[in-house]
Amino acid sequence: MSFDPIVQKSISEQVAQRLLTMIRSGLLKPDQQLPPERELAAMLGVGRPAVREAIRGLALLGLLRIRQGEGTFVSSLETRELLEPLEMIIDLNAGTLEALFDARLIIETGVAALAATHIDDAELNRLVANVEDEARLLSDPAAFAAADVEFHEAIIEACNNPFLQSIAGSLYMLGKKSRTITSRIPATLERSLQDHREILDALKARDPQKASDAMRNHLIHVRDAYRGAAPRKDESVHD
Repeated sequence: MSFDPIVQKSISEQVAQRLLTMIRSGLLKPDQQLPPERELAAMLGVGRPAVREAIRGLALLGLLRIRQGEGTFVSSLETRELLEPLEMIIDLNAGTLEALFDARLIIETGVAALAATHIDDAELNRLVANVEDEARLLSDPAAFAAADVEFHEAIIEACNNPFLQSIAGSLYMLGKKSRTITSRIPATLERSLQDHREILDALKARDPQKASDAMRNHLIHVRDAYRGAAPRKDESVHD
């Protein structure tokens, strides 16, 4: 029998953990400026290099923002901002995007089913108006994509489960790259509009299984459109 040695955390890791704890507890609030590096090092009783490394690490995670000439600030801590590092990973790894589609198929189909049991008339009216907007925006891919975001966000909100809302919302926003590609294809927009109508019909009927199936079909159509339109490795994608 053998045991791995206990690895002691570096000073910079301890500093990062301390700052992270302060953010979680609310001692450091969104958009709040941190003390200058020299003062922060003195307050924590560590060297400036350790503070500098910790700040850089938390900045890469999207928790801190370094503004040249101004200082270091806690980020807004909004979901979209915190997802930026993951978006970069997806941009660099096509296989990760495929995994994202798999995750969405599991989570968003369940969210649609739950939404069918909780959705109220006001939320249904919002979706009806959204689908009507989409029908008018087929010739404007950028505007259609914005309406697509609103449609999915409305369903996520209607599921009435804060945990699933957070997970599903994050997964959907991470799909930005695939939407950038597929929104350029007119036939894909028309297919999405039809899919959205079928999802809406299922939600109107308050039918969880039908809503889940309709969402699954939609996500499969989007995935297939992405696979058919995704650029080769030697091509680039521009927003």
